[in-house]
Amino acid sequence: MVRRTALAFGAVFLVGSMLGIGLFTVEEPPHSEVEVVVLEPTRTKDFSGPMQPQTPDQGELVNGLVRGPSREKGYRCVVLLQPIEPGQQTSKASDPVCSDGPIDTVDGVPLASTYLIARFYDWTNYLFLLVEYFGPSACSPTTSYGVVDLPNNLDNRFASGRTYSNCDRLYVYDFNYYGGAWYSCGANCPSFYALNDDVSSWRTTD
Repeated sequence: MVRRTALAFGAVFLVGSMLGIGLFTVEEPPHSEVEVVVLEPTRTKDFSGPMQPQTPDQGELVNGLVRGPSREKGYRCVVLLQPIEPGQQTSKASDPVCSDGPIDTVDGVPLASTYLIARFYDWTNYLFLLVEYFGPSACSPTTSYGVVDLPNNLDNRFASGRTYSNCDRLYVYDFNYYGGAWYSCGANCPSFYALNDDVSSWRTTD
């Protein structure tokens, strides 16, 4: 026991002596500077593409071919659109007809002869219908609809929407004339996410 203690003491003494004369050196870790990065919040306008993957071929499978007239309950407006003509960006639109009861005719055209194209809502999850859009024909590879400049009473209010009658893809845009950030979500869009209450134009295609 005494011998082991002496050996241990001798080893400690030897290491201490070697450190003292510089045979062993203990290096300190290199001094490193910490870089501070300040992150700015992401803004909707910083996006230039879809924020969710598209879901194609839903319009006729999920929401069906729907004919007029409008039988929705609650106050809302109905607009009759014309398909976008070749070389044009937007549909010609009628003046809105607004009511809390059935709406059978818009601009002299019986809605029974038209197709429901889209519905947009004030809240997410299809709550509080704001407007219904009808058109003379369903969407097809050569027939699409769009509104490039929402009126003041609808601008920056949409938070969810649905398309119908072969209109498989709904696109909503932050700015008018399909400008700024945009979002595409198939035919059923329970939320426009970053673009909720920030939609100024929209379009739908087959």
